Amino acid sequence: MKKLLVVLCCLVMCLSFAACSNNTATVESYISSIQSDIDTMKESMGISGANLDVTARGNSMVYSFQFTTDVGDTSLIKDSLSSAMDQMASTFENGFQELKAKVSSAESIIVEYLDKDGNVIVSKEYK
Repeated sequence: MKKLLVVLCCLVMCLSFAACSNNTATVESYISSIQSDIDTMKESMGISGANLDVTARGNSMVYSFQFTTDVGDTSLIKDSLSSAMDQMASTFENGFQELKAKVSSAESIIVEYLDKDGNVIVSKEYK
C-alpha cells in the first residue's frame, strides 16, 4: 500500500509538469522539453519499486508505471489502482488541459500501470 501511495504522489507530480514548459508543436517535443524533470521522477520511482516511462503514443502523452517486483495477483490491486485513478480524474483532466494549451494537437493523457512483465494492470485515458 505504501508503494501505491508513492506511485500516486509521483503521478500527481508528473501531471504538474504540464504547466512548466514552453509552447511546443508536438507531444514528443513537449516530452523532450521536460526530460530532466522526468529523469528526476524516474529516480524517485526506482526507490519506490516502480519504473516510470513517459512517451508519446500518437497525439497522446502516456505515463507508464511498471512495477519492478512481483505484485502477485494483479486483480487484487487493479481495483485499488482504478479507484485511485477515478478519484484523481479531475487532476488528470486538468493536466490534459494544460498539455493541450502547449500542444494543440494533443488528444489525451493516458495513465497505465504495468506488472513487472509489462502486462497492463489498468489503463485510463483522460481528456
